[in-house]
Amino acid sequence: MQAHASGGIRTHRVGLMARHAIPSLCWQEHEALYISIFIIALKRMSKDGCDATEEDLISEQLCPFLNDVCFEDSHRSNREIRVPDWEKMIQPVNKRELKGGKGKRPDFTCKLVNTFADRADEYEIPFHVECKLLGAPTSRKWILNRNYVTEGIKRFDSRTHEYGKRAFSGMMLGYIISMTPEKILEEVNSHQVKYCSHNPAIEFERVRESIRQYRQDLKRKYLKPQEFKLIHLWVDLRK
Repeated sequence: MQAHASGGIRTHRVGLMARHAIPSLCWQEHEALYISIFIIALKRMSKDGCDATEEDLISEQLCPFLNDVCFEDSHRSNREIRVPDWEKMIQPVNKRELKGGKGKRPDFTCKLVNTFADRADEYEIPFHVECKLLGAPTSRKWILNRNYVTEGIKRFDSRTHEYGKRAFSGMMLGYIISMTPEKILEEVNSHQVKYCSHNPAIEFERVRESIRQYRQDLKRKYLKPQEFKLIHLWVDLRK
């Protein structure tokens, strides 16, 4: 039995298993592939310089870098790698998921084709990426580090947004425009205590030049699978 995913996953031989289950190795490679792609693209964007005044503007400027990295990697490895979709609405996969034409839009979506699915609603599994500014408040009401929690992290365990539904992991991109990463982490974790106290603290993993990587293992209340890994990549865009 073999599995191939157009999102950049190589072919694997897998033993007897339920047809609907995603082989963990396939998902881990899908996750690792897109973490790597975003890290390289973020590094290039930070070196090239960008207009860091708005979240959507930064994400738009990131798109050409993502396209370049996927193109280069696909030629180097001789495999098809899909470019992450920017601002793509979450598509319903059955009638129960219809929302009257008002679906939510994660900032980026990287889909894995699940060739082991025995149901149509398990055929494509999305790796969702949400982006937020990080740093000092830009107004009395627009508290960036709080927004990262309430308008970002919480969407990965939300009945209304459903980011990461059916997936084992997802990712947050933090665009640092002011403050130090250490102070930002302290504030973000303090906001989590207030707004989602059941979440564990975000833990630092490594620095890759201008990119800091963090990890958070969530136990979700409203979405499945309950065990969910949230990766955090923070890029330093301070002038």
